[in-house]
Amino acid sequence: MLYGKCLNKIRSKNMQSLKNRILVSLLLITSTAFAQQETYDVVSYTIPKGWQKQQVQGGVQLFVTDNTNGGYAIAIITQAMPSTGSANDDFKSQWKSLLVNTVNSITEPTMEAPVNDNGWEILSGNGNYVDRGVKGLATLITATGGQQTTAVVLMTNTQQYQNELFGFINSLSLKKVEQAETKTNSTVSTASAGKSIVGLWHSYLNETSGYLNNMPQYTAGYFRKEYTFKADGTYEYRLKNWSVNMKDIQFAYEAGTWVLSGSNLTLTPARGKSEWWSKATSNKTNEWGKFIKAAEYKLEKQTYTFNIEYFSGSDDYTLVLKSTRPTQRDGGNFNAAGEPLEFRYTFRKELGSLIDNPPGFKTTSYNNQSGSNSPLIGKIWEAKSYEKYPGGAMNYHTGGQFVHQYVFNTDRTYRFVYVGASAYTDLNILKYEYGTYTVNGNQLTLTPTRGSNEEWSVIGGPVKLSGMSDVQVRKIKESWGNRTKSTQRKLEKNVYTFRIEYMQGNEANALILEYNQSTERESNGSVAYYFETVAEKSIKLPKEIL
Repeated sequence: MLYGKCLNKIRSKNMQSLKNRILVSLLLITSTAFAQQETYDVVSYTIPKGWQKQQVQGGVQLFVTDNTNGGYAIAIITQAMPSTGSANDDFKSQWKSLLVNTVNSITEPTMEAPVNDNGWEILSGNGNYVDRGVKGLATLITATGGQQTTAVVLMTNTQQYQNELFGFINSLSLKKVEQAETKTNSTVSTASAGKSIVGLWHSYLNETSGYLNNMPQYTAGYFRKEYTFKADGTYEYRLKNWSVNMKDIQFAYEAGTWVLSGSNLTLTPARGKSEWWSKATSNKTNEWGKFIKAAEYKLEKQTYTFNIEYFSGSDDYTLVLKSTRPTQRDGGNFNAAGEPLEFRYTFRKELGSLIDNPPGFKTTSYNNQSGSNSPLIGKIWEAKSYEKYPGGAMNYHTGGQFVHQYVFNTDRTYRFVYVGASAYTDLNILKYEYGTYTVNGNQLTLTPTRGSNEEWSVIGGPVKLSGMSDVQVRKIKESWGNRTKSTQRKLEKNVYTFRIEYMQGNEANALILEYNQSTERESNGSVAYYFETVAEKSIKLPKEIL
């Protein structure tokens, strides 16, 4: 909880109702020079005089309290994180995580008019809350740009700090989008949304013969395990144990597919083996003797609960795998005491593997380009944004929406669809294409074979913005009528660098496509986010679109 500790410190049993709202629309991000500014991540700010500052997990926190009457004010600046692709969705996600999930009760936000500044789309809203008997006003400002989002939270239960809050928000400024970088928390923290599982992860343990003066006495032996997770949904696992206390060398290898689902990682092995080799006559730990025998090796499908932790002191990421049962693959003899079912692997970065293969052995990749276990296949990947009224009207959404969607099939074919369903017209724009795809490592190549750009009528119109709710409008816009116009679509082959990451703020897996060449599919830009969406929540399409 980002500001839970501070809020607990300054809560009071005395309740004081607010008489005035903070006018967020007057507090849009500009720069003032009345005091020295500080910078946290992509946001610069000035601390009000007399306020305290505290670094917290995922942000910086400023607060002040009056012990005589229980009045308080809090300001929180969060660290930038990956955006959902929609400023509106970012605001909703932050409102839920920073306010709804923190205080006991809060009203729906009253939204102000959106503003664009320095390449950021800024949304703001406020709501009344009651938390443990304390009534107050909360304000949330979010900024979305450059595929990332950041937030500022204000909470107060009194008018006495209103001028300081005005001054604080007027002091805020944002880096230009092209200069902003998404960063990882600087403390030990769960960071599954900020670090991909793709790459080489290791567990290395050096053998000891005991302790002398509380210092471990190392032998030349070691116990090493490695996972290599590839962007195409395949993995390789290797183990090598070279111990001075064992006559022979133990080696194991496994290959298969991996799938992420929320905070679960499922490994499905396709092949594997375990072997014993003699040590080299030189007794060097990086040399091999002769093959002795093969050992029994079980191919065990396993689902782990996983998270990724970041340690700022060592600048290391650690993949933590937790399971309800041991496997031969994970073992348990060399894990931390008391953690037999928790396995930790450190990201190897660019240093490469420390496990050398036996003579004649090659780690040939398991080909999963068209396999049914590929993380691309069998899912609906959508990027969705909602149409808004200009000027921040109370009925914030018109009911219109704009959706980009991919579906990848096991036969190496794909379908792409764009739907432009604006509430300001009684027609829908439908653009779609079919084609083939190939995966080579983390490279995804799309080759379209046919497609069309069309206009369609809708059933139940015309749309009346002044008399219909956004739910009614959306129902009409998803009721497809007839094709009224069709034009030829440009078929553009393109190569993307792709990865799949679990986004905690969205509680969903995201297909992230990076590209150098713009197409009709992704338009301008360099990266696009598509979130895994269940069928009942995905955009409704004409029955002609298979």
